[in-house]
Amino acid sequence: MAVHPGMMIKPELEERGISQKEFAKILGTQPSHLSEVLNGKRALTTELAVKIENAIGLPAKILLSAQTQYELESTNNSTLTDDNQHETIAVTIPVRDRNLLRELVRKFGWACML
Repeated sequence: MAVHPGMMIKPELEERGISQKEFAKILGTQPSHLSEVLNGKRALTTELAVKIENAIGLPAKILLSAQTQYELESTNNSTLTDDNQHETIAVTIPVRDRNLLRELVRKFGWACML
């Protein structure tokens, strides 16, 4: 499960005893903007990620990677329709694991094609 980068930054600030308002001032951004990023309501930009790296040492590459993964997962989840259509994937399970296959079909409501 992907995590919004704000969820990585927020605990770091708390551990260092830096308030969001103080950190926003250090970064040169509005406190409301930073709050939205830290609470996962706004995407982390490259510019802000670099400023965060310079300020507290959290690597911008890691933060931006987390942002990308979060966006990809959010996009994939939002493509499911309301009429319970789901993505179809192929799973190959060895014949010796038929009981596992039966359990997965029962537990998750998978359709099984042999």
